[in-house]
Amino acid sequence: MRNSQSFRRRGVVEGFFGPVWSMAHRRRLFEFGAARGMNTYLYAPKDDPFHRERWMEPYPENEWQALLTIIREARKRHIDFVYGFHPGKALLFSAEQPLRVLLSKAQRFYDAGVRTFAVLFDDIPSRLEHAADRKHFNNSLARAEGNWLAEIIALQPPAWSDVEWWICPSFYTPDPLLARVFGAFEPHFLENLAKYLPANISCCWTGPLVVSTKITLAHVRKIAKLVGRPLILWDNYPVNDLSMKDELHLGPLKNRDTHLPEIVYGYLNNPLVQEELSFIPLATCFDYASNPMAYRAEESWNAIVKRSFGQREIAHWRAIRSFCERVQRTKGPKVALRIPRRELEALQDASEYIRAHRQEKWAVEIKPWKEQIERALKAQQ
Repeated sequence: MRNSQSFRRRGVVEGFFGPVWSMAHRRRLFEFGAARGMNTYLYAPKDDPFHRERWMEPYPENEWQALLTIIREARKRHIDFVYGFHPGKALLFSAEQPLRVLLSKAQRFYDAGVRTFAVLFDDIPSRLEHAADRKHFNNSLARAEGNWLAEIIALQPPAWSDVEWWICPSFYTPDPLLARVFGAFEPHFLENLAKYLPANISCCWTGPLVVSTKITLAHVRKIAKLVGRPLILWDNYPVNDLSMKDELHLGPLKNRDTHLPEIVYGYLNNPLVQEELSFIPLATCFDYASNPMAYRAEESWNAIVKRSFGQREIAHWRAIRSFCERVQRTKGPKVALRIPRRELEALQDASEYIRAHRQEKWAVEIKPWKEQIERALKAQQ
């Protein structure tokens, strides 16, 4: 039964760039997450070619059988497996064929038991790419995206009354970074989207920034009013892809308003690329999502480290976490990393701890940061 103070949908969006997670890890994630209130998993790895670059092609049989395995595993754990389509790159919105292809591909997932689909237009050019679309949609990408979802609903089989559709619009945060990378967006994008998007489509949003350091109730209330649709927070914590690939976010989730479930329908976290290490911050995300009012960041973090590695190792992990956070704060070619003398001994002990466990998967994943620790220690001898 859902806690009245929790989000209705809680879980993970596997939406990062980089090596896709293994099927074995996804099964472990479902077991780990289900025990902590996870009930939703959005499959959207950017580097799965059949999700994004070659989305119009069906999955080859081997890949399809692997997907069927984790779809069944999700169902066993009472987790809703949400399949994400990423059709936006070079899409001709005014053509009918892509719609037919999407629904044909969705039919295969529907027959496998999937009942929720997401159409993701994130990280594509901010303006329509084809002259035919610019004419057809009055030069509005927001109108094209909203209309595309309306067409999907109109064309889907009548029997699909139990299907839920989501959208991630191209404008998914007011962060200026988005326009710098993908171009300036049309004014009033969300209002224009709302004019054409069917009323029952949930809308993904990352918060005030692509990687939001803080998400307030006032912010999501404003966005919910503009969109007029259920909101799903695609929280880019603890993800570390692209420009963050040298970062390792091991700390607990912080600065998310305890009252967000009053406005937000779903809360999903985009995880670390590193499979084993991802469990540490994700545990704190699950604790927050299940009961934001009772969430205590440091208590949650201590609990998962103790459970995973033992009480005596918390000091080592705190030193590793502190080092990673310090590296992130001092990021920049002209900023020298200085470790306070009082932390050097703990960091040396942590380095020895990693070395002693070097055969374990988490230690293999953390190796680049272990090497950073060793360089920092050597520099301050």
